[in-house]
Amino acid sequence: MKKIILFVTISFFISCSQPCDNKEITKTAGMVLSGDSIGTKFMLGSDQDAQLAADLVKAYADGNFDLMNEMTTDTVMFFEPSVGSYIPVVSPANEFLSNIQSPYDSIQRFIFSAIPTKRVGNDFTTVSVAFREFRYKGNEVEKLRVLDRISIRDGKIFRVNQWNGILD
Repeated sequence: MKKIILFVTISFFISCSQPCDNKEITKTAGMVLSGDSIGTKFMLGSDQDAQLAADLVKAYADGNFDLMNEMTTDTVMFFEPSVGSYIPVVSPANEFLSNIQSPYDSIQRFIFSAIPTKRVGNDFTTVSVAFREFRYKGNEVEKLRVLDRISIRDGKIFRVNQWNGILD
């Protein structure tokens, strides 16, 4: 009997010290440093949102504009660095996307990471996707390092902020 009680007690303590797969743990970190939400914390977003953002980045390089249209809301606000302001891109965006790609023969993207974060209290996730982009035209290659911050609500992308810099 003592062995059974000892076994049950040890089993109980072992099971309590192991994390449960069905339990969601929310940890917040970081902080907003300016604007109306100063001091607000962040938490991690979902893997699904990270995958959606990465798929959008790949779809653009592959010229799969129909897939991009499926992933986005009716209008996506796109911040392109050379313009310096948001451009409303209305779906279907095939013509707009083709025009952006027209100077190049092909584009390759090599993704490093896709990190989803959600500001506490917001109803959307922002995924930071870091990648290298090689733009080919004739015998020339333009090499960039790029950071896209892609905002997602209810499984649809509604905003893309982009920053880039030239690679040697």
